[in-house]
Amino acid sequence: MRTGVRGIVVAAAMVAALAGCGGGGGTDPAGGAAGATGAPGATDGAGAGGKEQSQPASLDATGLLKALPVSAEFTDGTYTGGDPEVVPEADAAKFCADNLEGVDCAGVKSGSIKDLVLAGNSSDDQATFTLYTFGTEAEATAVLKAVEKKRQAPRGEGGPFTPVKVESGGADESFAVERDDYVGVYMRVGTVVSYVSTGDFGRERAERAAQVQIGRLKLVLGGGDPDA
Repeated sequence: MRTGVRGIVVAAAMVAALAGCGGGGGTDPAGGAAGATGAPGATDGAGAGGKEQSQPASLDATGLLKALPVSAEFTDGTYTGGDPEVVPEADAAKFCADNLEGVDCAGVKSGSIKDLVLAGNSSDDQATFTLYTFGTEAEATAVLKAVEKKRQAPRGEGGPFTPVKVESGGADESFAVERDDYVGVYMRVGTVVSYVSTGDFGRERAERAAQVQIGRLKLVLGGGDPDA
């Protein structure tokens, strides 16, 4: 899905990454890959009673780029696409609302997006992957629920979306809908919301695309490198 912020390029993403955009003021966890902040097991000082309190896993700009799928992970053809792009916090709320049914994306810190298109195919076989990182899991869940409610509402000339069962591959929360040649899969892992939008993929390939996305996302959130 194209938006008004698609002109943000990777060079800007790297500037944002150096500035720590979207990842709070923290640093990478010890032994973890760049991009993951507050990885499982990380702490942020003593909480009530002097006990260490773990922070929900989140992503900075580097992680948001790293977590986007690469074409080599798809075995059903050769895919090409534009460079992944990151959206800084100043543009994140509009980017999120433009892509997620116009809902209020309160708490969104940053986002990333990438397109993959099946090469040499005259049809519209394509998938767009978008990620949105939030300050808390509660904020991410609220946005996911708001989008689901919007998708369940009556539609205009295009008709209603049909809820479908798609195995996400380990998301904390997920739902999926289809209409005509479109299948959309919405997922949450920690403080990150993922939206996989597919055209002419069919439900099975859309499911596989969602699983690829969640696999990479969870690995990066855990401090790993999916391309190592």
